[in-house]
Amino acid sequence: MILTERIYESLARWGGHPAFIELAADREPLYVSARDFKARIDRIKEFLIKSGIRKNHIAAIFLKNSVDFAAIFLALIDIGAKPIPVNLAFRRMELDEIFSNADPHAIIMESSHIPVVKPYADGRIILERIDGSLREHDSRKRAASGEPADIGEEIASINYTYRGYGYPLGAMVPHSQYLHGARALAEGLKPEAGMNMLIILPYSYIFPLVVCLCVPLLYRLTSTISNTVNPLKLFSFINNYKINIITAVPELYELIYNLKDQSTEDLSALTDFMSGGSYLKEDLFKKVIESFRHVVFGQGYGLTEFTPVCRHIRYLARTHTIGPLCNGIEGRILSPEADGSGEIAIRTSNMTKAYYRRPRETAEAFEQEWFKTGDIGRMEDGHLIFLKEKKRTRKIKGNMVDLEETRRALMTYPNIREAAVESGNNILTAQIRLDSSKNFDEEAVEIKKFLDHLIAPYKIPKTIARI
Repeated sequence: MILTERIYESLARWGGHPAFIELAADREPLYVSARDFKARIDRIKEFLIKSGIRKNHIAAIFLKNSVDFAAIFLALIDIGAKPIPVNLAFRRMELDEIFSNADPHAIIMESSHIPVVKPYADGRIILERIDGSLREHDSRKRAASGEPADIGEEIASINYTYRGYGYPLGAMVPHSQYLHGARALAEGLKPEAGMNMLIILPYSYIFPLVVCLCVPLLYRLTSTISNTVNPLKLFSFINNYKINIITAVPELYELIYNLKDQSTEDLSALTDFMSGGSYLKEDLFKKVIESFRHVVFGQGYGLTEFTPVCRHIRYLARTHTIGPLCNGIEGRILSPEADGSGEIAIRTSNMTKAYYRRPRETAEAFEQEWFKTGDIGRMEDGHLIFLKEKKRTRKIKGNMVDLEETRRALMTYPNIREAAVESGNNILTAQIRLDSSKNFDEEAVEIKKFLDHLIAPYKIPKTIARI
């Protein structure tokens, strides 16, 4: 069964109950019932078809979190098109790779994002979202060039990720991953219909798509979409909208912990914190548990290729682990050391089986039916312990950074002859050999400005030093 069929069944059972509350600084909250959300998907689906989007057309979507993002994403899937949710922070180097690899038939974007995607517009259907509505850009009818992609019906979307090659890979995510992943997270979280989840993480990542989009729609939770991650404002949302569940990255929980005492808001509606996106350190885990005694705290671990691999079960979390493997997931440690640690490998019928148009990278990621995660860990009493990344990627404040991609970006600067990139304490650092007579500190500033047009801001080294 495709993802949208299951979601539509759930929406039909929920009727007039709010499926979304969308918060914005410049207008009143937008309440959208389950019934109205389904009608919105149908209207958008009709518009997309009228605009020329067809089955197996690939559509790159550059949208911020909104009810429309959810509706457009599901409408594309229902048509049989293949959405690519793209990080709004991506710039020329990342986008060159994605557009070269996927060659999308359509671009769907926020109106404010036009300058970023304009270089990629030729030969594509261009739709923009402005003032809460979708329209053809410049009121000009554009036809998609090229034949529909040869992608199986089992694939729901193409989601780009990194494995240390220096460029993004398009994981071909099946419908079953969304459905199985949502079920696995619900088995750990144990939510009740009618609960309210605060949506903070951008839908452009796989973890939020599963836990913040699919879980609420399939298990009938209200999604309250926040346009800010300011903890003090989040505290007011928790009070005003009776938020029960928050899903966020560890860095945000640290901010919430540090600023809790500055708030006078009533936080008693909170029941659950779910952490994902990067590793939640044991000391932070314990501090948050101590500070929010009435809240159950847990974390999950997954990858774009399959999420979640494991997650904590409600009330059974162990602060130094990332939980037991989810039902339907097999795991093993490859070439374990004496302490049992080694590369984590997983196997499930519901995971990504290939990267789009990347046969070499696909072959290197799989060992028969086992997917090599590129992460190092070990098992302890049925729980997985994450130790570090083996592949040349790092999480910087919840964002994945490919160290080789940043190095390659540095090497495009005219005067750099050699570069090395590393990370530590949640920051990126670079060492370079520079062929220039300019003042080094001044040139380092120019290098950062140069990189700002090439890669996402969180991939730019905080410090640049001489080799």
